[in-house]
Amino acid sequence: MIYDKFSKYYDQFLDLELYETYYKLIKKYKKKGTVIDLGTGTGILAIKLAKEDFFVTATDISTRMLEMAYNNALLAKVDIKFYIHDILESLNKPYDLLVMSSDVINYLDNESDIKKALKNAHGAMEKDAILIFDFLRIEYLESLIDHSEDIDLGETFIKWNISKTNVDNQVKHTLRMNDDVESHIQTTYELNKYIELLNSANLKVLKIKTLDERIILVCGRKSN
Repeated sequence: MIYDKFSKYYDQFLDLELYETYYKLIKKYKKKGTVIDLGTGTGILAIKLAKEDFFVTATDISTRMLEMAYNNALLAKVDIKFYIHDILESLNKPYDLLVMSSDVINYLDNESDIKKALKNAHGAMEKDAILIFDFLRIEYLESLIDHSEDIDLGETFIKWNISKTNVDNQVKHTLRMNDDVESHIQTTYELNKYIELLNSANLKVLKIKTLDERIILVCGRKSN
């Protein structure tokens, strides 16, 4: 997969300010406890939390990303548990904090899958746990349509194109590296739709933080 090949260059394209925003939000609600970072990528936020009083588990759907995250954790001298996981699969234990950063949820292309992912999160939350995630704003996603870029990675390059699909608020990313071609779909919704889906998963919004490209939601479990 191109995504796996791209992993060693991944950190060059990260929004480090976003991770800092997440960190500050998390610290307002949790000072310590168990954390699972769902879709950890190369582990930047997981490592930052592991340096504090958090016991961190980090997952990703990409084996290569997890290898990078594991190596980064070794270099940072922090203890993190890593394993492959898809957010559409249930989790096997509860946590005090669940994180899905960097528009992980936008890679789910329909409401049913989002609802399932949120229900899986709810099922892995301790009574006073926090779920924090972000989604891309519709106007930002639309601004990406027809974007084309050649990304020079030194050893090789990736040709990246973004096009609109026939589905509202959805784009298709096409990546080409040498003879390999790979596509990813991103779909987003209005804030009210995410709140509706959270409600259906028995979750409530505690805080909304609006950024230029995305909205971050801090969520808790509803009272029974």
